[in-house]
Amino acid sequence: MMRIILVTVAAFLLMGLAPEEARKANEAYDNGEYEKAVALFKKAIDAEPDNPKLFYNLASAQAKAGNSEEAIRTFEQFKNMTNDAERRAMANYDIGNILAEAKKWDQALEYYKRSLRYMAGDEDAKHNYELARRKKQEQQEQDGNQNKDQQNQQNQNQQDQDQQQQQNQNQDQQNQQNQQNQQNQNQNQDQDQQNQQNQENRQDQNQQDQRQQPRQSNISQAEAEKILRALEQKEKDLLQEFKKQKMKSSKNTNEKDW
Repeated sequence: MMRIILVTVAAFLLMGLAPEEARKANEAYDNGEYEKAVALFKKAIDAEPDNPKLFYNLASAQAKAGNSEEAIRTFEQFKNMTNDAERRAMANYDIGNILAEAKKWDQALEYYKRSLRYMAGDEDAKHNYELARRKKQEQQEQDGNQNKDQQNQQNQNQQDQDQQQQQNQNQDQQNQQNQQNQQNQNQNQDQDQQNQQNQENRQDQNQQDQRQQPRQSNISQAEAEKILRALEQKEKDLLQEFKKQKMKSSKNTNEKDW
């Protein structure tokens, strides 16, 4: 587990007499009342704006209160107010801790290195530097695995989409083929019906032609001539009979009935 060691405000407050607001701020800090400590340290700074230890203590209280960005800015102000290597090392170390808590490993490593430039023998800074370096590597590996998993998931999603698209295309092709087959079947049925209708029409036409065609006689030429002569003879006989009847009728008419 990372050893994040923030030097307590008492470390500076014991370095000489402090204003009343600073003393009350120290008590609030020790009691865990960090927001109250921040407000009291700001009042103490208003009374002593050139006192660097008040800025360091304010930054420590801000960090404890969760105001990380404000704490870093106040630590930077403190660094600009002192040339003491140990104090500047402490400020860089504390900024590194704030960044490490936020898992900003690259920035945390940079501030641990700055701290070690001022205090090369600081074991806490060395420990946290190595731990932050390992955490960064673990984070990179984790990110790499996540990216790999995301890539695999994207590939799988793409594969599923391609497969679904292919299935849809196959289904569309099958539907089109079924539709074409149905059209062909309907066309064949229509053609069969047309052929059947044409055949029926031809049969009706043949029957009509047969009715209109004169019947051919099955008798021979000799028999036909014989029948014709018989008809002519009969016609002559009928004509003679008609003449006889006419003459007889005429004779009866001319005789006077006395």
